[in-house]
Amino acid sequence: MNKLRELRFGKKEKPDVIDPKAYSQDGYLIHQGRLSGVRYGRKMSKDNGCGWIACYNFLKYMGRPLPPLKIAWDMEGMLMWGGRRGSNPLVVWWYLYRRGFHFRLAVTRRGMERLVKQAVKEHPGRVAGVLAYIHKKGAHYTTFIDEGSYERTLGAAVPDAAPMKKGTGIRFLNAVYGIENHCVTVGEFFEKHVSFPLCFVIVAK
Repeated sequence: MNKLRELRFGKKEKPDVIDPKAYSQDGYLIHQGRLSGVRYGRKMSKDNGCGWIACYNFLKYMGRPLPPLKIAWDMEGMLMWGGRRGSNPLVVWWYLYRRGFHFRLAVTRRGMERLVKQAVKEHPGRVAGVLAYIHKKGAHYTTFIDEGSYERTLGAAVPDAAPMKKGTGIRFLNAVYGIENHCVTVGEFFEKHVSFPLCFVIVAK
């Protein structure tokens, strides 16, 4: 398997290492830009790793965490075009589905708002999903969670030493690199960060 990967992606010059500063205070990966030490296909995760990062954050929130480098390794084997375009949305769905999760799907902002509202009603304080969207610089994945325990910050950065404050809101992870407590409504997120009307959203049932 290692020889096959070397043929597909080239030989690794050194072992993968995750910068500790890529993590939030509560253990989520929120700063993809600091993952220059983790290769993903023919690129480094700082450039194309948002798919596996989203899966890591989702699984952690849902109480079934896996080591991040294992997730990157598993998903790397399913990359197309050497990973130059990152992870296919169907691969993200399939990876999580194979781990026992079932989802509702939406492809628009209104669809996401409807699914999140339904999920919050059915499982208050325990909602999670993954959003694939287009922004001004390209395509990206973010995991969104609702624990009912985060203050809305409208995307303002929170100092590393600042305590987590109680409140309400959907928290987006790794949407804007390094924001610890990025809590906004779905509508506010789309208005500020999404530049194309169609997206790919999976919300856990």
